[in-house]
Amino acid sequence: MQDKLISRKRECEELQRCLDSGRSELVIISGRRRIGKTYLIDKFFKYKYDFTFVGEHKTPATVQIQNFMRALHRQSRKRQSKAETWYDAFNALEDYLETLPSDRKKVVFIDEMPWMDTQRSNFVSALENFWNGWCNRRTDIVLIATGSATSWMADKIEGNQGGLHARITCNLHLSPFNLHETEEYLRQRNCQWDRYQILQCY
Repeated sequence: MQDKLISRKRECEELQRCLDSGRSELVIISGRRRIGKTYLIDKFFKYKYDFTFVGEHKTPATVQIQNFMRALHRQSRKRQSKAETWYDAFNALEDYLETLPSDRKKVVFIDEMPWMDTQRSNFVSALENFWNGWCNRRTDIVLIATGSATSWMADKIEGNQGGLHARITCNLHLSPFNLHETEEYLRQRNCQWDRYQILQCY
């Protein structure tokens, strides 16, 4: 049996609104590790992204940019030029997205974005340029960013005083399940605990 999303109705409604809107959408999803941020996005979009990339913990910018370009090559099925900076990488992403059909929203999902902002990488500046210089001038982009480093998300994205100031169009913070939702989750997983056992676990 396929897993279903539990207690994320509001979040799903917001994501659907972003798909249906007449503008580009910058979606930020935060919450502690293992709370289901990636699971929510994967399930809602059914793994159908136009581009997706996962930031890598404690990995130099040069390696992450190289891996970003490899992901772009794999997902676009087109040979990509070498990128030296995050500006180059986002420019290449723009070029690829330009080739896609214009009659639908293009979904870009960047998971664990805080890990991409390594020292002296200029990642945030490049992201600002990508959003303000390209995405925000269109009506067909949904850029989704998640991060477990909530302080980074709050300071660098939500509280950004530079190019991303007041640019977020959808801000979702995932909270842990309450007791009822925990019971529903365990039942879905065929866990036969009684309510006392569930309460003890919770």
